[in-house]
Amino acid sequence: MSKIPSYTLYGEAPQPIWHESLHVETISNRSGAHDWSIGPHRHDSLLQILYLQQGSGQVLCDSVRLAAQAPCIIHIPAQSVHGFDWQGPVEGKVITALQQPLESVAEVLSPGLLPLLRSRQVIELPRWRAAEDPLQPLFAALEEEYLARGREHPACSTALLLALIVNIFRLGESAEASPGQTHGRRSQQVRQFRQFRQFRQFREQVEIHFRSHRPVSDYADLLGMTLATLGRLCQEQLGMTPLTVINARLLLEAKRELAYSGRSIKEIAHELGFSDEGYFSRFFRRHTRLTPSEFRSQARREH
Repeated sequence: MSKIPSYTLYGEAPQPIWHESLHVETISNRSGAHDWSIGPHRHDSLLQILYLQQGSGQVLCDSVRLAAQAPCIIHIPAQSVHGFDWQGPVEGKVITALQQPLESVAEVLSPGLLPLLRSRQVIELPRWRAAEDPLQPLFAALEEEYLARGREHPACSTALLLALIVNIFRLGESAEASPGQTHGRRSQQVRQFRQFRQFRQFREQVEIHFRSHRPVSDYADLLGMTLATLGRLCQEQLGMTPLTVINARLLLEAKRELAYSGRSIKEIAHELGFSDEGYFSRFFRRHTRLTPSEFRSQARREH
C-alpha cells in the first residue's frame, strides 16, 4: 500500500508548519537535479508560484495537464497533486510559502483574492524587456528576504508575497471592472467579507468531515445557519449545491488516490468512508461515467 507523496519541497521530508514560511529558489535547481521531470506529489499546507522565464513544458495538476510556455506564472494551491515535465532545461524562480497566512490576510483586506489563491492557473505574460518587468523587483525582494531572514521575517515575507500575488492576478485579468462597481462599494465589501468567511468555514468543515459522509443538515448545524442559507451561499460562491461541493471534494480525493497511490480500490473505498467497494464504484461511475478501474488505467496511460 503506497500513499501519494507529500513533501515540504519535492524530495524532502515534511517539516513542522512553523519551520519554513517562505522558500525561494530557481526552477532549474530542483528540476535539473531530477532530469527536468518532477513526479506527482503534493504539499499539504504550501502553495507554489513559479515564474517561468525561459523554456516550456507541461504542468500536471489534479489529473489536468496545462501547457506552460515562458514567460508565464504557474500557480499551484496547497493540497493539489502536481508534477512538471519540462521540455529540456528551463529557467525561472519558484516560491514556496504557507497558504493559510495569505488567506487570513486576504480574508480581511481583499476577500476577492480567496478563490484565486485556491485555484490552479497558468497565466501568460508579455515579453517585457528586463528593465520593464514589473514582477522582477518583487521576486528579487522576496529572495532577499528569504536569504537575509531579518527580524519579523514571516510578516515581511507574507506582505511581499501578497503584493506579488495581487500584481500577478491583475495581469491575469481578462476584463476591466464595470463602471457600476463603484456604487455602494462599502456595503458590497462588507457583504463579500461575510460571505467569504461563511463559505470558508463551510469548506473547512467539508475538509474535516468529507470522509464521514455527513448529511448537509449537519454542516448547516455546525455553522449555525439554515439549510436554505447554506444552499444560497454555495450557489452564490460556486454555482453549486452544498451536496455537490461535498461530493466534489470526495471525488477529487478518490481521483487522487486512484491516479497516484498504489492502494487497492477496496482500500481506497474504505479510506473514503464507503461501506463497500460496490457502493464506491457506483458513486464514482455516477460522477465520472467511468469505473474506478477504468479511471485508474486511463490516468496511468496519460501520466
